[in-house]
Amino acid sequence: MAQPSHAKKLNDVSSAKLSLSEKVAEGYSRYFPDSMIFALLLTLVSMVLALLLTDSGPMQILNFWFDGFPWMFTFAFQLILTYAAALVIVEAPAVGKQITRLAKLVKKPTTAYVSTAFISGFASLLGWYIGPVVAATYARAIGQTNKDVDYRLLTAIAYSSFVVWVGGLSGTIPLFVATEGALTEILGGVYSLDQTIFTPMNIILMTTTVFVIAGIFYFIGKNKTVIVSYDDLLIKDEETDVKQKVIKEEMKDESLSFADRINKYRPIIWVIGLLGVIYMFYHLFTKGYQGINLNSIAFLMVFIGFMIIKNPTDYPKRFGKHLSASTSIAVQFPLYGGIASILTGTGLAKVFSAAVVSISTVNTFPMLTFLMEGFIHLFIPSAGSLFTASAPAFIPAAEQLGVDIPRTIMAINYGEAWTTLIQPFWALLFMPIMAVGTKLTVRDFLGYCLPILIIVGVLWILGVTYLPI
Repeated sequence: MAQPSHAKKLNDVSSAKLSLSEKVAEGYSRYFPDSMIFALLLTLVSMVLALLLTDSGPMQILNFWFDGFPWMFTFAFQLILTYAAALVIVEAPAVGKQITRLAKLVKKPTTAYVSTAFISGFASLLGWYIGPVVAATYARAIGQTNKDVDYRLLTAIAYSSFVVWVGGLSGTIPLFVATEGALTEILGGVYSLDQTIFTPMNIILMTTTVFVIAGIFYFIGKNKTVIVSYDDLLIKDEETDVKQKVIKEEMKDESLSFADRINKYRPIIWVIGLLGVIYMFYHLFTKGYQGINLNSIAFLMVFIGFMIIKNPTDYPKRFGKHLSASTSIAVQFPLYGGIASILTGTGLAKVFSAAVVSISTVNTFPMLTFLMEGFIHLFIPSAGSLFTASAPAFIPAAEQLGVDIPRTIMAINYGEAWTTLIQPFWALLFMPIMAVGTKLTVRDFLGYCLPILIIVGVLWILGVTYLPI
C-alpha cells in the first residue's frame, strides 16, 4: 500500500512538520522519565510527603514501605503468567495465521486506529484482564501487517481506550461496595451494581467515552506527518534468530531415543490441555460471569497453549522466551505496593482526602473528589487500596453535604482510572505483547494519551456532576 502523501517515515523526521499531537508526544518522550524512574521518584515523593504531612517518623515510614513491598507479588505473578501464556498462543502458527489474516483486512491507517479503539474499549468493558490481551494482540497484528500505521500511536490507542474498564463489569470499586466487607458500615450498607455500573450515568459515560476516544484518534491519525512503523521499532536480529531456531527444531529428522520420543509425544500435553479447557467451560457454565477473573484467564491461556503446541518440551521454551517481556511488571509492581502502603499506613491518603472535603460544597464535591482521587491514584494504582484509604473521608462528607453515596462512589471510581492515562503503571499491562521483540517503551506512546486525559477528564467531571444516577 502506498504511503499517505502527507506522512513521512522515521528517517524523514527532520524534514517533517509535526502536527500538534506529534509535538506533544515528542516532547513527552523527550522529557518524561522511563517508567522505572517514575516509580522510584514516586517512592521518594511519597516518603517525603508522609514525613512532612503526617505524624509518622522516618522508621515508621520505612516499615510501611517494607510491609507493602510484597502486596502485589501475587498480582504480578498472575499477569506475568497470563501474558507469557498468551504470547505462546499468539505466536503459534495455527493462531498467528488467523490473526494475521484478520489484520490484513484492515487497509487504511485510520481504520486501524478506529477499530483498535473500539476493540480495546468494548473488550475492556467486559473485564480489565480481557481488554489488554485482546487489544494488544489485535494492535500488534495490525502493526506487523500494515507498514503505514504508526505503531506508537496504535499502542497509545489500545492503552487509552482501556480506561473505560473502570465502568465495566470488572470495576473493582463497584464490585467492592456490592459485597459486604470492612467498609460496609461506613458506606451505610451494600450498593448493588444497578446502583453503580448499570446506572444511566455510567452507561452513557462509558459508551460515549469509547466513541469520543475513537473519534479523537481518527483525527490524530489522519493528521500524522511522521510514521514510525512496527518494522522501524523491530529488533530484527532477535526475531530472526527465534524463527530460525523454531524452524530448525521442526525440521530435525535424526533418530530419537525413547526419552526423546516421550518428550516430543504431543498427545500427553494435548490431553492435559483438553482437560483444562473442558473444565474451564464447566467452571464458567456453573459460575457465570463471576467465574471470570485473572486466575481463570491465566488458567485458560496456559491450557489452550498446551493444546496448540506441537510437543511438551516446546512449550516451556516458548513460554520462557516471553517471560523477559514481563520484567517491568516483576520489578515495578512491588515498588508500587510499597508506595501504596506508605499512603495508607501513614494516613497520607486521608490527609489529601480531608483537604478536598474541607473546601467542598454539594455542587463541587463530586468534581473535587474525582480530581483528588486522580491525584492519589498516581501513588496508589490499586483501586482496592485507594478506596480503602480514601472512602472513610469522602463517604461521611458526602452524607453531611447531602450528595448521593452512589454518585460519590463513582466519582472515586472514575478518578482512580482517569490518571492511568499518564501513569505508566497500567501501561505495563500492554507492554509484554505490544513491545515484545521491539524497542518500544512506555514513554514512546504515553504522550499521545495526554489529549485523551484532558477530554475524558472534562467529560467524566460533567457526567459525575450532572447526569442522572
